[in-house]
Amino acid sequence: MSGEEARPGGGSSEARAAAVGDIHELMRRKEEIEAQIKANYDVLEGGLQVDDEIVEFGSVNTQNFQALQNISSVVQHSEGSPLNVTVIRRGERHQLRLVPTRWAGKGLLGCNIIPLQR
Repeated sequence: MSGEEARPGGGSSEARAAAVGDIHELMRRKEEIEAQIKANYDVLEGGLQVDDEIVEFGSVNTQNFQALQNISSVVQHSEGSPLNVTVIRRGERHQLRLVPTRWAGKGLLGCNIIPLQR
């Protein structure tokens, strides 16, 4: 029986080093995931839901909307301040308030807004 086989835990020092590296990577990813969950939770707390059709986002509305850059600009200039957002959800109009806030991920909202394809 070699010294490697006799060790408690049954692994070589290289395997244990890899396992420690894997644990550090998992811990790093866990922190990123937790930050994303919190950001998404904050968005959900604000009332925004998947499939909401945004008809007004701060000063951007269906009459003056040209591109997603319009919304991005409003978000960037409103960091930390509440924004009035109007959505159509399952045929009903809803008034929401979102507060763009920095978090560990990209952007200030914790979600992606995509153009409606009609």
